[in-house]
Amino acid sequence: MRFTFGSGINILALLASGVLSLVIGFIWYGPLFGKPWSRYTGWTDEKVKQVSGGSMALTYGLTLVAAVVQALVLTLLSRSLGATAWSDGLLLGVIAGAGFTALGFAVTHLFEHKPAALWLIVAGYEVVYLAAAGIVVTVWR
Repeated sequence: MRFTFGSGINILALLASGVLSLVIGFIWYGPLFGKPWSRYTGWTDEKVKQVSGGSMALTYGLTLVAAVVQALVLTLLSRSLGATAWSDGLLLGVIAGAGFTALGFAVTHLFEHKPAALWLIVAGYEVVYLAAAGIVVTVWR
């Protein structure tokens, strides 16, 4: 197996995947699961108001960078596996999300004695994002 950086990497697909992570996150942690996530994590409206705008801008910026790096890794895996169809990208993203990210979060949640429902929320977001990013970077070469 051989990875090559630079040649043929679609920067727009990586950036689109990064933006997609923010859009999915806005929906996931907003209207879909925002209330239970807030309840499990202790993020109240008052606590949100205490966080400075610059701090949140940095958080969103680093989130975007992390998502772009995840998309780059998916690109390298997609190419090394010979994936070309959207269904290949979907499967790759689900496998990466469930097999690596969700299970990594599971270990952390177990040792921190956090509720299983919180794990389902945070791990579910990662699986959905990586599935979507897998499709983008596989199809948009």
